Amino acid sequence: MTVPNHGDYSPEARSAALDKARAATVFAEHAEIIVAALPDVPDGHVLVAVVDDAHSFTGTHHVPQDEIVARIPELESGGWAMVFTHGIDVDDVRRRTDEMGALARRRAEMIDRIASRRPS
Repeated sequence: MTVPNHGDYSPEARSAALDKARAATVFAEHAEIIVAALPDVPDGHVLVAVVDDAHSFTGTHHVPQDEIVARIPELESGGWAMVFTHGIDVDDVRRRTDEMGALARRRAEMIDRIASRRPS
């Protein structure tokens, strides 16, 4: 019997989920910097905050809205990016980063549960 594969449950996927949760913490730690950069974002642009693959906050970038799809992968470059728009405050940033981290941790926990049920 073939069991359908509904996702990647590898140790690498688990590690990636935990790395994402850690990146969410870094974004949260820089919430004030992110919000402080919003007033300078020109019309038609969004603010993209970036955490690199070493879990360092590397800053924010103004990205035209019509270039988001192309620019975000360039900015992430193996790390993580979050998009922000005018009208949010520090609590909003932290709420989003909390959700990002919680989802990533739940993914890692799910992988652990699946791995524990599989024969060795």
